[in-house]
Amino acid sequence: MPRQRPPQRSPRHPSSHPRRRPPHGPRRPILGDAAQRERGQVTLQHVIMFPALLLLLSLATQTCLWYLARTTALSAAQEGVRAARADGAPSSAGQQAALEFARRAGSGFLDQPAAQVTGDAASLQVRVTGTVPSFVPGLTLRISQVARGARERFTTPDEP
Repeated sequence: MPRQRPPQRSPRHPSSHPRRRPPHGPRRPILGDAAQRERGQVTLQHVIMFPALLLLLSLATQTCLWYLARTTALSAAQEGVRAARADGAPSSAGQQAALEFARRAGSGFLDQPAAQVTGDAASLQVRVTGTVPSFVPGLTLRISQVARGARERFTTPDEP
């Protein structure tokens, strides 16, 4: 009986030889075109979304600081009007009361508070200004709030 030859192996496929390994390590499954195009998409999405999320949180925090500083300045101006409108009170009493309130209540929310009192014999106005602490680098916000009121004065039934 004639001796049979083993089947010929293709020379193009080096891994078809039983004892040879592929030249570049273990064989990987072949990815389809769609899967190949989507490699690294999750990482890219995180690289884009994470800074945007941080910016959004920073702006939300900055908005809260602005709101607190604004309401503190308005309350300080109203306190200044209450102090300055009393019968016979000097205008400096309103300025002093407004600054004292702004420094006490606005600690951490209202930086560099300043108060200005203007008016005449019948009415007055207190303006409180200041800056908001910046949580977002490079952002400077100034606020100004005004309160107005009539001066108290003693009248008789004959006088208006």
